[in-house]
Amino acid sequence: METVAQSTKIDWFSIILHGGPIGIAITILLGIMSIWAWVVIISKMLRLKEMHGLSEKFLTNFWEAKSLSELNLRVKDMDYSPAREVFRSGFNEMIRVLQTREKRGSTGSVIFDTVKRTLSRQKMIEEANLGSNLSILAVCASAGPFIGLFGTVVGIIRAFHDIGSSGASSLAAVAPGISEALIATALGLFVAIPAVIFYNILINRIKKHLVLLDGFSSDFINILERHYTIKPDQDNT
Repeated sequence: METVAQSTKIDWFSIILHGGPIGIAITILLGIMSIWAWVVIISKMLRLKEMHGLSEKFLTNFWEAKSLSELNLRVKDMDYSPAREVFRSGFNEMIRVLQTREKRGSTGSVIFDTVKRTLSRQKMIEEANLGSNLSILAVCASAGPFIGLFGTVVGIIRAFHDIGSSGASSLAAVAPGISEALIATALGLFVAIPAVIFYNILINRIKKHLVLLDGFSSDFINILERHYTIKPDQDNT
C-alpha cells in the first residue's frame, strides 16, 4: 500500500523542470503575471477603501463648515481624497467667475456653467486616478488563458515528438508532455480567474465612489446657485 501511495505522488517541480525551455519560460511568465495581478489586487482594494473613507470624511467636514471660504482655508491641512480635489477645483473656478463678474460690474444672477465643467473635468481626472493599474488586471485576465493555451500546444507537440523519437506509443512516452500541457493550462486559468473576478469588483467600487462624487458636485452647484441666484421679485425691486 505504501508503494502505491508513493508511486502516485506527483512531483510538480520535476514536471516543470523537464518541460523544456519553452515550457519553463511559459511557467515563469505566468507565475510573474500571477504575482503582479495579486499585488495590484491587494494594493487597489486597500487604496480604494482608504480613498472612499477619506472622501466621506471630507464630505462630513463640508457639511459641518460654516462657509465655503472657511472650508477652503482648512482644505490644505486635510488628507488627499477625490472629494477634496473636486471641491478645490470647483471652489477655485467659482472664485474666478466671481472675480470676472466683479471686474465687469455685472449685476444679477451668476451663471456657473464653467464651474460645472470644471467639476466634471476633475471627476474624470479622479476616475483615472482611481482606476490606475486596472489595465494590468485586464491584460492578465485576457492574456493568461492564451499564454496557457500556448503552453498546452507546446506540451502536446513535445509529446508527439517524443513518440516519434522513441518509436513507442505507450502512455509513458507521452505522459511528460501531456503533464506539461495540463500544468500550463491550469496556470493560465490560475492567472485569469482571480484577475477577472477582482477587476469587476474593483470597477464596481470605483463606480460607487464616482456616484458619491456626482452627488457632491450636484450639492456644490446647488449651494452656489441658491446663494448667488436672484429671484425674479428681487430683480424687479
